[in-house]
Amino acid sequence: MYRGGGLCLKVYHHEKKQESQIRELASRTEYFEGRLNQVQNYYDFQPEYRDDAYNYLAIGNSLTLITNWGRGICATKPDNDYYGLVNQYLNQKHGDVVSYRYNFAPWETTTNRASRLDLLNVLLSDKLDLVTIQLGENAADTTTYEQDLEALIAYVQQRATKAKIVVTGDFWDKKRDAMRRKAAANKNVAFADISAIIGDKAYQSKEGTECELSDGTVRKVSKAEETHPGDRGMAYIAEKVIEKLD
Repeated sequence: MYRGGGLCLKVYHHEKKQESQIRELASRTEYFEGRLNQVQNYYDFQPEYRDDAYNYLAIGNSLTLITNWGRGICATKPDNDYYGLVNQYLNQKHGDVVSYRYNFAPWETTTNRASRLDLLNVLLSDKLDLVTIQLGENAADTTTYEQDLEALIAYVQQRATKAKIVVTGDFWDKKRDAMRRKAAANKNVAFADISAIIGDKAYQSKEGTECELSDGTVRKVSKAEETHPGDRGMAYIAEKVIEKLD
């Protein structure tokens, strides 16, 4: 019995190690995609916010935007991610909406997060009505994460003075989720609580799931991607964000 139990323990640790390695690979891919997205936006992009429209900016990681998907990762259709669903709600409520999303994953992974903040300057404006902040899943080093998130929120507050700010909870980790909740409270901004689905596979995607890209082609969710939210997870995140807008 003891030897059998030891074998099970070894298998468990091996699976956990594999899961960690897969997550690390996905994180590295996201980092480089985010860096590309940052450079493209900073040098080539000018937002077209308008006084006569409702203006929305979503700052996040691959749950918000990843280049090779053209949307939040693992959503089965172009508008099935949380950003697309929030946009649909805003269009129904306000009619004319100008919205953008930005992959800011390198902020999560750098050792000096303050050094990345100025990359948001081109996107921030006093015309913004709503800013959502969905960042933390890739923050392996959380030593200063809570303080850094507070600094990020303050940076947005100073440059988007009339915007309602909503910080989303962490999709994977309860410790980071608590930090996000506390940072939002300390800066007096709304917090979209998704803690009820942390670790719940029913809200995650699944390897092999077919997803339609914006050009009509289909790609399948990989093993490295499947722990990200599927359509059900994206809908839950959107629901919790929308609750904070009413």
